[in-house]
Amino acid sequence: MELPFEVRALDVGDASLARQAWRLQLAAHQLEVAWLDYPQLPVMWPDLAAVAACPYWIWGAFEGETLRGLVATSRRADGGMHIERTVVDPAHLCQGWGYRLLNRALQGESRVSVDTAEVNAAAIALYHKAGFVLERRWSVPDGLVLWHMQYRPATPPQLALQRNGWLRGALQQPSPNCDARSPEGRPELLVIHNISLPPYRYGGPGVEQLFGNRLDPDEHPFYREIAQLRVSSHFFIRRDGQLLQFVPVWQRAWHAGVSSWRGRDKCNDFSLGVELEGCDFEPFGEAQYRTLAALAQELRRHLPLLAIAGHEHIAPGRKTDPGPHFDWARAQAETGLKL
Repeated sequence: MELPFEVRALDVGDASLARQAWRLQLAAHQLEVAWLDYPQLPVMWPDLAAVAACPYWIWGAFEGETLRGLVATSRRADGGMHIERTVVDPAHLCQGWGYRLLNRALQGESRVSVDTAEVNAAAIALYHKAGFVLERRWSVPDGLVLWHMQYRPATPPQLALQRNGWLRGALQQPSPNCDARSPEGRPELLVIHNISLPPYRYGGPGVEQLFGNRLDPDEHPFYREIAQLRVSSHFFIRRDGQLLQFVPVWQRAWHAGVSSWRGRDKCNDFSLGVELEGCDFEPFGEAQYRTLAALAQELRRHLPLLAIAGHEHIAPGRKTDPGPHFDWARAQAETGLKL
């Protein structure tokens, strides 16, 4: 499978990669100095020797073999992680590279901090998107105002399943792409998918538009391929943990397609579909796992759910989601459902 992007540890011992990283951060530094109107901003690596001697752990985001961005992190005295610098190629801003870097760096971390200039609205918005909150405003001696930010993924919503099949606590976006279950079609299986529209980009209205048959084929080239589809899912969990519901649990959402589970075909008849905002190529967010756990626990209080599975399990060879980065051990432990 050809990777559209990859985030991996950056080997500063590789001369070619070190040179790419050095040039990229110099270009980004020039732009940041102009944005901040702050010529005193220190450069992270003044020369190649500084790259080779860098004490930080560095993740690099690659498109093919080309470095598009990097994030440098260090360990605090209390064992937590501090983000020293997030750098994106100025020629490729607003393409998701900064978020991909932070998303990877945050995996497995619970105590993370970062300092960023108050006037750098783009950086603050990026850190907010990744789960950081403003904690303390402070200034350096020459007057530059900074915000100290801490990583605090959102707590899951308070959920309550109502008799009509809608969840109180979820944002309701009714989809026409559903129909009645058969009398014997009780929800027994929770099916996990991933979705991002446009591909590999998060936070936009594309998923709601697709499930509501409102996708504009002229808005993105990929939309021309899928605008005619009539699909839906019961639930959609955004990167920040927000839960959306499109179909009541007593009805069939059109999410599984040709599928089979434990010898039973047509999984739409007896399943609930949960879409996670994401893709096959990067980890899911902490807030998403928390919301998934809360959702499954509330559903199990009222429905005969027996198991959890991925689209890849019920449609092998046709589907690959939620993909290799989904933490099945965690999902099973927190939902109380087994594969």
